[in-house]
Amino acid sequence: MRITVLALGLLVALPAQAQDAPAPPPVQFPALPPEVQARADTLLIQATRHLISGRRTHAAPLIREALALAAPAEDVAQMQGMTQFDVYSRWLEGRSAAMKVRDFATFARWAWRTSAFNLLRAAERSGETGPVTPDDVDDLFYMSYGLVLAGEEDRATAFLAPFLAAPDPAFEIAFAKDMAQRALSVQNWGGQDKPRAARLVAFAIAAFDRPAARAPDAVRDLYRVQGQILRTAGDFAGARAAFAKARKPGTPPADAELALMFALGEVDAGIRAVQQAVGDSPGSALSRRAADRLIEVAGQSGSGNAATIAIYERVWPLYRRTLKIDDLPLQNVGSVLANLYVETGDPAKAEPILIDLLALAEKRWGPESNGALMFVLELAASVEAQNRLAEAELLYRRIWALALRYDNYEPDDAREAFEGITRSLLGRGLVGDALAFTADGIARVRAAKDINAWRRMFYLLARADALEASGALADAEAHAREALALGDSDEKMNIAAMFDDPNVFARARLAHLLERQGRAAQAEPIRRLLLARIEGNDMIPWEGEYRTAALLALAANLTLQGKPEGSRRFAERLDASTRIYGLDSPQMLAVAEPFARALLQSGRAAAALAPARLALAARTSTRFTGDAIRANLSDLALARKRTEAARLMVEAAWKASRR
Repeated sequence: MRITVLALGLLVALPAQAQDAPAPPPVQFPALPPEVQARADTLLIQATRHLISGRRTHAAPLIREALALAAPAEDVAQMQGMTQFDVYSRWLEGRSAAMKVRDFATFARWAWRTSAFNLLRAAERSGETGPVTPDDVDDLFYMSYGLVLAGEEDRATAFLAPFLAAPDPAFEIAFAKDMAQRALSVQNWGGQDKPRAARLVAFAIAAFDRPAARAPDAVRDLYRVQGQILRTAGDFAGARAAFAKARKPGTPPADAELALMFALGEVDAGIRAVQQAVGDSPGSALSRRAADRLIEVAGQSGSGNAATIAIYERVWPLYRRTLKIDDLPLQNVGSVLANLYVETGDPAKAEPILIDLLALAEKRWGPESNGALMFVLELAASVEAQNRLAEAELLYRRIWALALRYDNYEPDDAREAFEGITRSLLGRGLVGDALAFTADGIARVRAAKDINAWRRMFYLLARADALEASGALADAEAHAREALALGDSDEKMNIAAMFDDPNVFARARLAHLLERQGRAAQAEPIRRLLLARIEGNDMIPWEGEYRTAALLALAANLTLQGKPEGSRRFAERLDASTRIYGLDSPQMLAVAEPFARALLQSGRAAAALAPARLALAARTSTRFTGDAIRANLSDLALARKRTEAARLMVEAAWKASRR
């Protein structure tokens, strides 16, 4: 489905750099006995106090004594003359290698050495007297960050103490700023380190938000990061409290705090706050400038679809009255709102918006224009989501007919239409028609010379879907492998921060087909590779669609094999989805239903009862059955099918558990 994101202000990410070969493990060295490490830490902390107070000569012997305890004797022996830089270079390399593989305990040990080296250089620098500068001791900040991520907060606290007690507040401010910047970086771009962000922020807030604190700006930054973490975790009340502490007294709420008002259902209050911020009278009719500001607020990710929908529902009528189809804000707001309706299980609301936009686009640019075809695809998706598959097929065929007329299968519109027609046919049980259609399409694509590899991969995967539905699993697997061969190798695969990467889809499809054929163990390395590469790309949202799908697929694979890790992963995700989105949410269903199916397929029917019952309760809730007075026939048919599917799942699990 085409997603228009300009109005949301979402990050348009460049692909991450190509994946390098697996990093070698960092050089290890024997861990010191606890009492020796404690003594070395104490000496280094005492030296830091002396340096901050200007007693350089007192610091140097303490640092050398600490190094004699914590560094290899051969390294200490070379800590003279030019050879000291050779030693330091090796220590830096060890530190970098440990960071590259996220081994924070080893990183902290190497960082301890590099910190001691820099402190010694500052202490023995000839011609200088008085206190050192924060730049001379900032390597300790980096080391403390590593200690916290390694779970050694007590040691980090001890190294922080001299900075909190320093007469010059610049030292505390520098430490706090460094920690706040690192916390923000881990939260925004940390990839697999993101779960550690909460620990890092909690440590820093406890350290610097204290009576007589001297780094208020850094503390506010830390609360801002904490607000982001809590918001993403679904703790909107906690996030609001954190954002309030992040705000300077007397200043208006930031966008993230405003977005929470909408997430908490305080729509009218949120609109009044925005109106006040732009200079409008609170409670007056919505102005264009207030509407534009609301769109900026909606761009705050992590506040949930409900907040974004609440904002766009207020803005859309104003834009529709005052803007023309040539205006990108009109296109984007309508498209985003419609797609959100589809994503949240309310596609009937999307349809009139898209019909309206399509009519405007056809009148302005013509029925075969790119502007019109964009809305044809989105309208087809909304109709398809309502289970009106024959109507959806007609819309997709409108685009496919243009591809046939011009013998051009390269555009994304043509490829998406090919996939949509295939889904529509298969969804109606017309497997023979789907086989014939995809066979003809693949023949045309193979004959064409101007289609890039990525689009060829998508066509092959659609053909694989039709073959799988016909029961020809081996042929479907062959097509998936053909698609895979067109893409990147496992070593070179770079999963981009986008939602249409055939390198991912081809591997996921192959893994699925292997699992269908009872070869889950062969599929497991594929599932693990996808999750690892997705988590390794810092540009991909941790809670986004890509990682979630890969995580659940791996959990299902492991559950099929009877491995406890699978059930554990499912249970953790089910708990998070329920807590964040609710018991009747699509996000919860996306976990509970595959969890129950995987348990049933692996022969653990009794265990499948719990997630199956959760799915049944959600499917039969008003959120999915709807209001019978307003619902159309397709809504009711889809609700009946979903309800019956959930009942059958529970019945099967119950009967199997009684055997």
